Amino acid sequence: MINLHWTMAVAALTLAGIQTRSPDELLRRSDVGAFAPSSFRARLILTTAPQNQQHEIEVWRSGEGKTLIRLLDPKERGKYMLRLDGQLWFLAPGAKKPIHLSPSYRLYGGATLDEVLGLRLARAYQVESTSREQDPDGALVTLELRAKSESALFQQVRYVVREATERPVSATYRLRSGRDVTSIEFLSWNPREPVYARKVIVRDLLRKGMVTEVEIRDLQERPIPDGLFSLDDPAARRDLETAASRRQ
Repeated sequence: MINLHWTMAVAALTLAGIQTRSPDELLRRSDVGAFAPSSFRARLILTTAPQNQQHEIEVWRSGEGKTLIRLLDPKERGKYMLRLDGQLWFLAPGAKKPIHLSPSYRLYGGATLDEVLGLRLARAYQVESTSREQDPDGALVTLELRAKSESALFQQVRYVVREATERPVSATYRLRSGRDVTSIEFLSWNPREPVYARKVIVRDLLRKGMVTEVEIRDLQERPIPDGLFSLDDPAARRDLETAASRRQ
């Protein structure tokens, strides 16, 4: 009986601690963009609706400023998207120079790169207001966020967090006018370390019906060769293609 009472007391203290977290602390602890390792390789499957087409990509990330997207569809082999310090580029075999893309460029269906990989909300946004509600699985906290920078692609975010687990349930990104642009629903999480959303649904609210399911099939924390992120020298990417061909 003593052990039972002790367990109940600890659980009560833990729950009280969760309930008294400040909005800023809850945002920091539930920030989906901060969950994944700083350096990793991942393979993703993107399924678009209503076409029901599947696309495979490989993501290589080193820190926050370097992300390489390798397109794996048969007709797109050798093509990449490269983000360096907020600038997005398209790289293709035989192209004379990289093509600069808008940050709002959509990979497949309704999904931008930030929506697939997760925005760093706690650093880029501030909490304007909060509200609470209950669903069958427990308490939800809705954080209304506003971008700290006027240049942010999404000026407002409605971020719904499961209080007990401190994991996001959904996010709705909005323009300065308040118009909804994109919504994301977080469906499942990796049960072990590292923490990341294994499956999400991205809905493009400006183009009705554009839905993309994003599933992370594999994510490995590892150092990434810096040469993969070179705009001018494709040697490391050519080596990557050669190694991939040998494995097939």
